[in-house]
Amino acid sequence: MTTTTPAATVAPKAVEPAGTAPATKHAPRRSTPLTVAMLAVLAYFLLPLCWLLIASTKSTQDLFNSFGLWFSHAPQLLTNIRATFAQDDGVFAHWLLNTVIYAGVSSLGAALLAAAGGYGFAKFRFRGDRIAFNLVLGAVMVPTTALAIPTYLLFAQAGLVNTPWAVILPSLVNPFGLYLMRIYAQDAVPDSLLEAARIDGAGEARIFFGIVLRLLGPGLVTVVLFTLVATWNNYFL
Repeated sequence: MTTTTPAATVAPKAVEPAGTAPATKHAPRRSTPLTVAMLAVLAYFLLPLCWLLIASTKSTQDLFNSFGLWFSHAPQLLTNIRATFAQDDGVFAHWLLNTVIYAGVSSLGAALLAAAGGYGFAKFRFRGDRIAFNLVLGAVMVPTTALAIPTYLLFAQAGLVNTPWAVILPSLVNPFGLYLMRIYAQDAVPDSLLEAARIDGAGEARIFFGIVLRLLGPGLVTVVLFTLVATWNNYFL
């Protein structure tokens, strides 16, 4: 007994209506003036870094006698680094370590507090939540210098003057980071996921640390970078 296989059928080619032009792929637009402007801005921001790198290889005399944007005849990079770390029994290394601790602890702590506060404002409703959030927004407009004397008096009464906590604690307060995390958590954390976790018996702490923090990852990185730069440059405290 023999069997025959039916011939493969070919789908008819779609016929385009008359009067329609064939679809064309649009090439990405390139703007030469915009590219030149962006390169100029990039050079403007990188120029001080290049000068700093080149100047670190020169002696004090070569800083004034040689071209600023080129190396001297006898680069002294290693000699300058050794002299910097040997100055005053290595006090520069101690300063650098303090700055790394201040910036690292402050940025991570500020990001965690901002994430917790932003998540609370975005997903929980309580009496006075709008007033409290408006107070946070109002705190953004308060200049840091206006808080100098009150902050010093507060830490003086608490006995924290000339301690690392006098730098770390004020840096943990980041109203802009809280506002940013509130806006981000409102869309990044779906309510259905929170309800499902609560139905499964998860507590609020487990939901926050196990689910919410993972969803808020990009926002956390942004707040960490903002706070890290602000604390690193905070010579005032």
